[in-house]
Amino acid sequence: MYKDLLNIGTNVKKCPKETLTPYKIAVVILIKEYCSETTKAIVERRDFCILALKLIQSPDLDLRSLLKLIRSEEYILQRLASQLENKFELLYEMGVKGLLDLSDSLMHLMDPALDLCHSHPALNKNSVLGLYTRRIVISLEKLSFYQVVALYESFKSYYHDTWGPDNSRVSIGLDNNDSGEHKNKVVWGGRQAELLVAQQALALQTDEQRALPPAELQGLVKELLNCSPYYAEAHYLSYLNCLRVNEYCGAVDSLYHCFDRLAPFENRTPTEDRNRTFRYAALNLAALHAQFGHKKVALAALNEAIMLAQEAGDNVCLQHAHSWMYHLIDDQNRGQLIERSVGKASMLGITHTTSLGLIASAHYNALESKSPPEVFETLVKSDVLNCQHSMADLMSMSYVEKAALWTYYGKTKMSSLCSQLLLLHNAGDKKHHMFNGSSTCQAVVNVANTFVELGEYTLAEVVLSHAKDRFPNEPSSKIWMLSEQLHQFTRIMRHEKWSEAEAIAVRLSSIDPLESKFRRAEVSLAKGDYPGVMELIGDIQENKGLDPLDQVRVMILSSQVMCSSRLPGLGTTGANPLFLLNTALEIADRKYLSYQQAIIKMHLANIQLTMDMPSRAMNLVDDAIIPILSHGGCFDRGRAFVLYAKCLVASSVSDAADVRNKTLHSAINVLCKAKDHFNKIEAFSRVKSTLYLMGMLYNELDLKAERNRCAFEYRQLDVQFPTKADTIAIF
Repeated sequence: MYKDLLNIGTNVKKCPKETLTPYKIAVVILIKEYCSETTKAIVERRDFCILALKLIQSPDLDLRSLLKLIRSEEYILQRLASQLENKFELLYEMGVKGLLDLSDSLMHLMDPALDLCHSHPALNKNSVLGLYTRRIVISLEKLSFYQVVALYESFKSYYHDTWGPDNSRVSIGLDNNDSGEHKNKVVWGGRQAELLVAQQALALQTDEQRALPPAELQGLVKELLNCSPYYAEAHYLSYLNCLRVNEYCGAVDSLYHCFDRLAPFENRTPTEDRNRTFRYAALNLAALHAQFGHKKVALAALNEAIMLAQEAGDNVCLQHAHSWMYHLIDDQNRGQLIERSVGKASMLGITHTTSLGLIASAHYNALESKSPPEVFETLVKSDVLNCQHSMADLMSMSYVEKAALWTYYGKTKMSSLCSQLLLLHNAGDKKHHMFNGSSTCQAVVNVANTFVELGEYTLAEVVLSHAKDRFPNEPSSKIWMLSEQLHQFTRIMRHEKWSEAEAIAVRLSSIDPLESKFRRAEVSLAKGDYPGVMELIGDIQENKGLDPLDQVRVMILSSQVMCSSRLPGLGTTGANPLFLLNTALEIADRKYLSYQQAIIKMHLANIQLTMDMPSRAMNLVDDAIIPILSHGGCFDRGRAFVLYAKCLVASSVSDAADVRNKTLHSAINVLCKAKDHFNKIEAFSRVKSTLYLMGMLYNELDLKAERNRCAFEYRQLDVQFPTKADTIAIF
């Protein structure tokens, strides 16, 4: 919204005009002294260019701080600092005449020498320093004699604050332990303030890592407001800064102050300009409440913005409000609202809103069972607009949306590839123009998630540590916080430390309440607390708007409870979980959830195996194992290998002895692969179950040495990691 704020209307109170200050006189004297030197070392040229740019963009410093900066070890300009001190003393002694002569001497710097027709001037008038000097000269020439005298008196005070009334040169700018009376008094000029606000606002919206820390930036905002209390953009910068640390009161206060300063005078502005300010104020207030999850208040502010925009016929404001409207409501008309918003924004040429609407449309269509080709075709249209108009934020958002959709459809390899493409897009030479927002944080977390699934816990911790350093503030910080807690939960669950896992699941409720309930249900299932699982499942099902993926997860959990709590030997008890899993399979098939289809088939095959239907179970496993091996993590692959080995053994009961033995050897080889996968992810309970099955098969083959080796490994693991759950009965 920052760009919209800057274009509210001609009635906006601009930052005060540039005024000449003693600091600016000191800077142009420094430029004059440097340009007057005929011989300059390369190191001096480099240091002076860096220092001059810094001085032009910095706020007004007192003379002591200015000299201290020039004399610092960072720059090799000590000789220039000594000359500058002499010029200050000379200007002080010459009085007003020195200021009047300064204008002529500065203009001579930009004139070529008369005796050499092809010579270059000491200062190019079109350079950065030349433009700055010309602006100071023009300002000097516009001053009346009374104003020149006032400027000189101001310079005398500026000079006296450093040199003292007796003009004694004692440790000027060299004492690192300055007393309190020489504490810096920072004064921001109009152009310096505009540059600071523009740079920091851009950094907060595109690359927060380059922005100042929140506390330091808030201090600079206070300095700006001390110099110019009616500078509205400074209040808006404070609003953006408060949002990054999730400070509601400060954000609301800053936004109110911003639009109070932007409010026009009754007798100077036409009615439509005044209403323009008010409707954008309401629109920004709606965005603020949406950021903090206050949907009712946000909708009320949004309705006010819509009403004001309709009265004024402001279609641009209406489209911005329209985009927030479909973001805030949850009803069946959401798809139609998105389509209308995209069409109207495209007609009005609002490309950013058009592209954002296309991304929202793709997300909505995916949840509404549209075919994946149609969904990705919509994202391609957004990509075209993003590339044509160089919208880096939406480019990143499109990549992350593709990664999320591939994960939703069960193609985790493609999801990881899209995340890496986004990170590659921000690497190399392009990192100076990258978008470093929440979408980039999500891409980093996706890479960490991939490492966790592959059992590379150390690499995952390194990636998450990078995310913490790169995205310390909200809303991006919530992404890696959730991922970090889930990684710890997954690892602890595989170590069967139920109390620690439950504590992490409870902590998740502050970040993602729904995911917290799922994880608590997993802990209760592992502990054998089946009534607790069913109670949590009931709480989950009461949530409105569960997406298809969560619906499938609920049904799988319910089927696992039924399979785990049934009495052994009663095969008919598998009818209820079969019904649930078939319902889940129908949802997954209708919603194009390919990986969930494979997982459901594995659960169905496990139930059919317990019901003594090995051939049907083998058919399901053959159908589902390829997607799991292609896109699953080590845990799912290991489970799939174990189930495949069980089906091999069960389906060969009636075979001849030699065929049976060959099948058992194949099953043992498959179980060895499963054991390697479980070992990699530290799922030691599953490793013991796999060793138990391998020992039984070796015993049937009368391979006693191998059987004893499996028993020995089992015993060693059982001493280190006592089994707390039976993982053989369920998939």
